[in-house]
Amino acid sequence: MNSHIVRRSSLLFAAVSAVTLLAACQDKRVKAMNAGITRDSVMTIAAQQTSATDSMPSIYKRETYLINGKMLEVDYFDSRDRKEGRDTVKLRKLTPLVMYDGKLVGKGWSVWDSAAKANHIKVPE
Repeated sequence: MNSHIVRRSSLLFAAVSAVTLLAACQDKRVKAMNAGITRDSVMTIAAQQTSATDSMPSIYKRETYLINGKMLEVDYFDSRDRKEGRDTVKLRKLTPLVMYDGKLVGKGWSVWDSAAKANHIKVPE
């Protein structure tokens, strides 16, 4: 068997394994959030299984931007319900929930990085 075929198969297996592992690590509340749901639905799902009494349970930090007369909102979801100011967490360890005009566009860093780049917004490292 040619070594480049084995190498390509190994790389494919590693990539599929990494994607599977990342999906398995994702909180089940985040998995339940589908593109197109309203901001209220996102907050309802984020509040499940928490004892938090604040208006944004499991949201570490919120950022808003005015884009073309509509709000682009990024909520950084934290399954451990830590809060900015009280706790210190690197944003890249959290899951961004990206909403535009009150609806969830997508979740995760690939979505937020793409939206930020398209709108010339600097995202944290």
